[in-house]
Amino acid sequence: MADDTTKVEDINKKEIVDPKTNDENNSNGDGSEATDNVDTKYTVLVNGERIILYTDTWGASLQDKLEGHGIHIQKNGDVAILTGKGGKGNACGGRLLVNTAKGQLVKSGPIVTEVVASKVDPGEGEGSSDNGKSAEAISVVAYGDSTEEVVGAEKTIKAEHITLDADTITFRAGTKLFVDAPEWVEVIGMKKSIVDSSDEITTQKVSEVKEETTLTFDPRGSKNIVTRGHLNHRILGDYALKVDGYMDLQVMGGIPIGEPLIKNRSSALNFGINGLKNGGKFFVFAKGDVEIGSGIGGTGDLNLTTLGKFQTSSTLETKIEATTDITVEATKGITMEAKADNITIDAKKDVVIEGAKIYLN
Repeated sequence: MADDTTKVEDINKKEIVDPKTNDENNSNGDGSEATDNVDTKYTVLVNGERIILYTDTWGASLQDKLEGHGIHIQKNGDVAILTGKGGKGNACGGRLLVNTAKGQLVKSGPIVTEVVASKVDPGEGEGSSDNGKSAEAISVVAYGDSTEEVVGAEKTIKAEHITLDADTITFRAGTKLFVDAPEWVEVIGMKKSIVDSSDEITTQKVSEVKEETTLTFDPRGSKNIVTRGHLNHRILGDYALKVDGYMDLQVMGGIPIGEPLIKNRSSALNFGINGLKNGGKFFVFAKGDVEIGSGIGGTGDLNLTTLGKFQTSSTLETKIEATTDITVEATKGITMEAKADNITIDAKKDVVIEGAKIYLN
């Protein structure tokens, strides 16, 4: 006959095993006993169907019974706001919404914010956990001026691409503005210039670019080149200069410091038109008067020399005056013709005409 005794009855018939070690004591560093850890002082103030308001040893909490989201005021001074998943069928849930009629005033210590982007708008749902593609993490719309000031410290913005989109962008630096990049690209209208920022500035600066454009939109702005040395322009193509206002060119003829750039020191201003055919011509056009003066404030000659013809043409009067003599010399003949009027010779003293033969008709 099989034994009908159960395993529980067999264990109860055995002797009780004495422990080889003593019971452990739960001694706390603050002097509290083990029973103090069990006493959480749990007090329920409001117990609704979904919402509960209670206090315990660690603070007070107003939270949802099912999801656990709510407001937790902790004994150490922390205030935690936790949002839930929104529940089944509520894709728009789990958000923190703040709507203030009179604005906000926030005074805080250090702030650390970690934002995870979502391809779905926060008003449309929780989005996807895969944010490998482009997704928006933070979006701020300000209806009015927006100012951010960092006092006595640095501000760093890090991103793969940073875009500043505005009608006018102004960079204002109190002392210096540094641009540190392996390549600088400017796109202005249909023009594009790429500046290699590998230039090294020691005693000189060399830049090689396809096109360089400088724009100043402020009518009060100006561009100044100030140097105690020389200024040299070497242009292999054409050179076009257009001035909407006035232009003033003053050449003082000073003595340069060090080696002179211009070796020919016979005159302070030299024009050389050295091309062939039309490339050797020089035209000056003016709507008003053209005046050429020399010896201003002293003495100085005005010499006009040409290997070709010297012609003057005027639709009105042509006048030559001198405070001393006027001498006209020609290797061949001299012809004077008045096609519509008289030729008048007037002298305060004698009129002397010399020639091998004198013809009077």
